[in-house]
Amino acid sequence: MIRTYTVNSTLKLENKESAVITIILKGENISIDYALENGDYNILVFNDSESDVNLEESGFIKNGSLKISYIELNNFKYRQHNTLEVYKDSSLTVDSIYLGINNKEINFDLLNKEGYSSVEISNNVVCLKDSEISLSVTGNTRKGSKGCKCHQKTRCLTFENPKYAKVLPVLNIDECDVEASHSLSSGTIDEEVLFYMNSRGLSQTNALSLLLHSYLMPDDEFYKIFENGEMIKEKASSKVENIC
Repeated sequence: MIRTYTVNSTLKLENKESAVITIILKGENISIDYALENGDYNILVFNDSESDVNLEESGFIKNGSLKISYIELNNFKYRQHNTLEVYKDSSLTVDSIYLGINNKEINFDLLNKEGYSSVEISNNVVCLKDSEISLSVTGNTRKGSKGCKCHQKTRCLTFENPKYAKVLPVLNIDECDVEASHSLSSGTIDEEVLFYMNSRGLSQTNALSLLLHSYLMPDDEFYKIFENGEMIKEKASSKVENIC
């Protein structure tokens, strides 16, 4: 099953079969509730709103797998709070892209609710001039949830002195028989790389656009499985180029 939802306020996803879902954010205050069971789910959440966004997400995956990819590249304030639960023998994978231009506050609070569940989250963040970004990722494992996996990874690239960039990885582990890890890498765009690209005929704007595309954007194959994937790819690329 392949579906697309354009969301202005509230969306409740209740599914009991595998699906590929595109969610396009268009509103200001948005709430999404996931109740997903007995299937494999691949979801793309793309922010296409022309205003500040406050996104609240909650729900669960049971007897299946859930992969959520986020693309957030807008020049507006953005707040996201995500609380998802993963049941026994189920998995959650999160891949996110955030371009810090304005004020962005992102909070993931994920729970291995039962044993032999898996949570993996990978965040890619770019902070540009005068931006303010806060990213908090908390992985929780309850006592008795044996055999769980909880891994998180964040990459943060800063450019032109953002006002504020904070990344907080947290693991709350209340069980011994688990696999858990977190990692964070942070750095700046190499001025020597920019100089080399300029010396080969690329303008500063084109060089920065190329670097941001290579660091942030998924490859072309990623978009092909989603309805309206080509449109989202073009919009995402255009947003990066306009920022540069």
